Amino acid sequence: MKPSCGQARGCYASGVGLKRPLLVALAAAALVLPACKGRKAPTAALAASPTVAKAINQQALTPFDVQMFLAVRGRALQRLEDALTDVEQSGGDVLRHVQELTVAEREAARSLGVEWRRFTWVRDQVGRLMTSQRQREDQRVLGAELTRARQDLSVQLEAARDPASRQFLEAQLKALNAQMEKLERDQQLPTPQAEEAKLLEAARAQIATLQGRQDKVQHRLQVLLERSAAASATPLPARPTR
Repeated sequence: MKPSCGQARGCYASGVGLKRPLLVALAAAALVLPACKGRKAPTAALAASPTVAKAINQQALTPFDVQMFLAVRGRALQRLEDALTDVEQSGGDVLRHVQELTVAEREAARSLGVEWRRFTWVRDQVGRLMTSQRQREDQRVLGAELTRARQDLSVQLEAARDPASRQFLEAQLKALNAQMEKLERDQQLPTPQAEEAKLLEAARAQIATLQGRQDKVQHRLQVLLERSAAASATPLPARPTR
């Protein structure tokens, strides 16, 4: 049933079929993101994306897509935050009142006029790009370490006098140079992916803000579940893997 925001604690229950095991899959879309409470989320005009009519899987991520994703995720998190506040203040069964993140996202997308299929594709793309971004950051750290190691080997080679030591150090330098060249090639992205990475980088602060909100929601939910379990003296529901 569709929840009415005019109702009190039942506003977020909406019959979503939440089971006792903690199905609030807040980590299902890890890359959560933007908008603080004070910012207005884009309205139903989001549905007018010029790319929706195309084959989604053949498209590149666009600035519109990123803003749409941030708006939907931000509104979904707001629903969960409001539901948790309601339970904290008025009591009640948290698993009946608090939706899963995916359910909250679907309702947020509907309220904003966003096509659900488009949103889920964008959400997956953002997750992929975030993973790729973390990998590139790890590669940059590795590159800096390899650079320092190459400098040390060069100093040792310059100081070495016997042929055996020089031969060993030269072989080490050759292998290190090959590794650094491969690392540099791996860091180079095709133009479309590089453009998508720039879009995500531009929204990095918003993404971090939403991730922080998601983490707090998950913590508040866990606290409520622990209180409920302690009050009823029943085992705490197992947390989901996702």
